[in-house]
Amino acid sequence: MRTARKIGQVSLLFWLFVFLVGCQTMDPNFSSFLDSDSNFNMPEQIILPRDHAEIRGKSRAETNVYNAIELGKQKRYTEADKLLREVRGLQYKEGEAYRSITNALAVIALKRGDLGAFRRLAGELDILLGKPLRVPGKHLSIISLERAISGGPLPLNAPERFRQFRNNYFSNLSKTRKL
Repeated sequence: MRTARKIGQVSLLFWLFVFLVGCQTMDPNFSSFLDSDSNFNMPEQIILPRDHAEIRGKSRAETNVYNAIELGKQKRYTEADKLLREVRGLQYKEGEAYRSITNALAVIALKRGDLGAFRRLAGELDILLGKPLRVPGKHLSIISLERAISGGPLPLNAPERFRQFRNNYFSNLSKTRKL
């Protein structure tokens, strides 16, 4: 009696699961549920080569990155910024691609002359990296400049020119912030 009852409960749960999955897929023959190529709406993750000329435009993200680089060469920073933000929205926030695109966006904001956007993006990059004492080389200039401007401690591996820059232009920043 008990085993028949347990079998009935398990079969009820099984058929309820199948029914809910069928409603979720909106497909009468459940082929979407059984499809092995499903990405479950995960963002597109791409690996870009070092030389931007090798990007062939296999995906929308690669095409956008290539176009953003070309627009940056033409000093059309607003359009490049828009394309890179679109690609960044597709990346995992914890991923290296997201950090690299954030770095590129900070550089574009600096070239555009938008110091506020640069500080926000560089600060976000610093937080994404975990505010390390030693910053990876590819992010070192952005993080060092942001910390010099904000009065924060420079990375241990920051070039001497950033220390001189901070001392020459922002030496009294910590004094004014305390007021």
